[in-house]
Amino acid sequence: MRESELLAKIAERSASLTRAFPHVAVGPGDDCAVVRIGNTDCLLTVDQVIEGSHFRKATPLDLIARKAIARSISDIAAMAGTPVCALATGALPKGFEQSKADELFDCMKRWAEHWACPLVGGDIASLPQTSDPMTLTVTVIGSTHPARGPVLRSGAQAGDGIYVTGKLGGSFDAASGLGKHLTFEPRLAEARWLADTLGARLHSMMDISDGLGRDASRMADASKVRFEIQPELIPRNTPDWRRAASDGEDHELLFAASGEVAHAIASSGLPITRIGSVMAGSGCFIIDGATAIDVRDLGWEHT
Repeated sequence: MRESELLAKIAERSASLTRAFPHVAVGPGDDCAVVRIGNTDCLLTVDQVIEGSHFRKATPLDLIARKAIARSISDIAAMAGTPVCALATGALPKGFEQSKADELFDCMKRWAEHWACPLVGGDIASLPQTSDPMTLTVTVIGSTHPARGPVLRSGAQAGDGIYVTGKLGGSFDAASGLGKHLTFEPRLAEARWLADTLGARLHSMMDISDGLGRDASRMADASKVRFEIQPELIPRNTPDWRRAASDGEDHELLFAASGEVAHAIASSGLPITRIGSVMAGSGCFIIDGATAIDVRDLGWEHT
């Protein structure tokens, strides 16, 4: 089953979750779940990295550890939250050296603390075969923005501008297996600034992990609106806008906001670019001349 199909089924089956369990404010389908514990809304997210899918066997342990932590931290940023603590599990191939295991989890601890998100627990298991792929899973708990609250994927409105942070595309170097997908910086500071500065005018946000085309389509669908993106406006690391929109693992922020945003962005000095507009309707399209190109399949699809 394709990842998008599985996620759709999970969201469909969980539609009644918030009615049955009032303390669950947001369930599956966003970057994080939002759960009320006492009088506090908490963000919860979990992600994994798997050898062969997310990194190569020869990838340095420090970069594997960094990516494992950063992916979940980026989900917290996508909701304009602040990471609080993390839990990590490792499924290691049979015969994995103890010294390497110690190094790996020392690196994970260090990177978690780098983002002020200490590792507070976890588990390690040994896989049956030496050839089994190493898998690391990281759960992060975060706090919501104290004034804006959590920013969901589903709030974009007709008339909003569509924006991204940083540059897109070229995150993976095919020759070495290295690249930005291992070294990206979760956009925590940018997300906080957006929530601080725009407040309620920051209508919707997510991180771009599967490619601009696929993820922008998800935001448009969640918000029940139409996205129109201008290819010449997409900030990119590659001359081809199609590759920039489909490479994936950028972990930049995609957001929709209303009102005057350009002046605030210009004065902030942050790497934020307007790439399009939100309209009434449905779907996500890149407007190439007179042609509207449906881009929901431009991106990474786990099968």
